[in-house]
Amino acid sequence: MTFLDTGILVGAVLKLHPEHAACLAAVEDSVRPFTNARALAETFSALTGFYKVPTDAAAELTLNLRDSVMVEALAWMDYETAIREVRSRGVMGGGIYDSLHATFARRKKAGRIVTRNPSHFEHAAPDIEILVP
Repeated sequence: MTFLDTGILVGAVLKLHPEHAACLAAVEDSVRPFTNARALAETFSALTGFYKVPTDAAAELTLNLRDSVMVEALAWMDYETAIREVRSRGVMGGGIYDSLHATFARRKKAGRIVTRNPSHFEHAAPDIEILVP
């Protein structure tokens, strides 16, 4: 199974994204691609915030990901594990979100994480292969 990070999802759905082709290929070529519902919220946020995509279009692009990517809600256990791990590593601020994604990927037994931000996962997921498209 392959966990897809938010940056891959954004790049895959946004045709004007500079890495659209690589991100789309990452989605299409991944073995059993999956993500969590938090990543969908982050995708919508990036589309409407940074990329200024109108909300109707951003919602459609984000929700259409379910046609090609398995999406599952995070469990309380994922939050608890991620928070304990970041506390022990001294991670502060937004680093919790990548730790949360890594915790979820690990629980789902992902063989790899595909991301545009490998440094975000080096400490959070040293036991999972990190790929950059």
